[in-house]
Amino acid sequence: MALFDVIKFEGFSDRKWVLYKHPCTDVNTKSKLIVGPGQVAVAVHAGKVENIFESGTFTISTENFPFIEGLVKKVYGGKVPFPMEFYFINKTIKLDMLWGTKDPIQVIDPEFNVKVRARARGQFGVRIANYQFLITTLLGAVHSKNLLEFDVLGDFFRGLINTKVKTVLAEYIINKDVGLMDISVYLEEIANVCKERLMPEFDRFGIELVNFYFETINVPDEDLERINEILNKKAEFEIMGDYRYRTARGFDVLETAAGNEGAGGAIAGAGIGLGLGVGAGQAVGNMMANQNTLVPPTTKVCPKCGNAVGNQKFCPECGERLKQHCPKCNKEVSPGAKFCPECGTKIERGENNE
Repeated sequence: MALFDVIKFEGFSDRKWVLYKHPCTDVNTKSKLIVGPGQVAVAVHAGKVENIFESGTFTISTENFPFIEGLVKKVYGGKVPFPMEFYFINKTIKLDMLWGTKDPIQVIDPEFNVKVRARARGQFGVRIANYQFLITTLLGAVHSKNLLEFDVLGDFFRGLINTKVKTVLAEYIINKDVGLMDISVYLEEIANVCKERLMPEFDRFGIELVNFYFETINVPDEDLERINEILNKKAEFEIMGDYRYRTARGFDVLETAAGNEGAGGAIAGAGIGLGLGVGAGQAVGNMMANQNTLVPPTTKVCPKCGNAVGNQKFCPECGERLKQHCPKCNKEVSPGAKFCPECGTKIERGENNE
């Protein structure tokens, strides 16, 4: 049993501590309690808070502790010991508490329609408001030694802060269609919403949430690069216009494909065949509109022997007729066709206007 004549906190002066439990377990009516500036002392007897002392020097007496009169039955010079616990609490404001999201929030950016991972960090300030609540509700959960520091409180509330921050950010991005490139405009508003939702949780433990700030909301570099690429393309499109933009992109596709085996020659041939400039842009634009599927040009063959032929009337290999015309409207029809696709005239085998 430790008996102290003078009970005071002789700990840190850097304001990092929240609560200090004095090692004293017994006092008597001659003991003195000294409470320094910025401190509060809470006296506990048999698990009950008996008194709270602000800054100053106090004598342990029946005036401060009425229960002593009934507790002390025999007085030997006023030095009969009795059990008592003293907790010193730092009542100054701690404004440099830091917070940050442990894991990023995965959301679809409403402006660019791409998945991004948002992260946030900031600062908050607290002050011990209800000393009795702090001792009775929070002390047993986070306190294992005689000294409780603000860093321990930060760790205790980190999960709660992350949950509230992620929820509020998701609401602004998803429900209010705020893109990550514009969200910095809403930092103060988002911080106020987070503070309102966090305050009741801190109050339950006797702690006042003085302020809550966002320093930044950001995304990883690879996500930012994708967004910047979209922004650059959008700006280029707006400057050049639709037609010129598609033409320029067509040349890019031709240049890229030229370095690939097989498909490059086909695309380059198509571009040259149609003529450079407008022809190339239109050709590649059509290819891009067709999901960039590259189809090699069709080679005309003889329907009888399969020999490759050009723009000829008869196959040079087997003599098969390759061109035939309708006897009525002179429309060219496919060899072997039974009716003219233009006027519907029946085509007799071998009948033509050649």
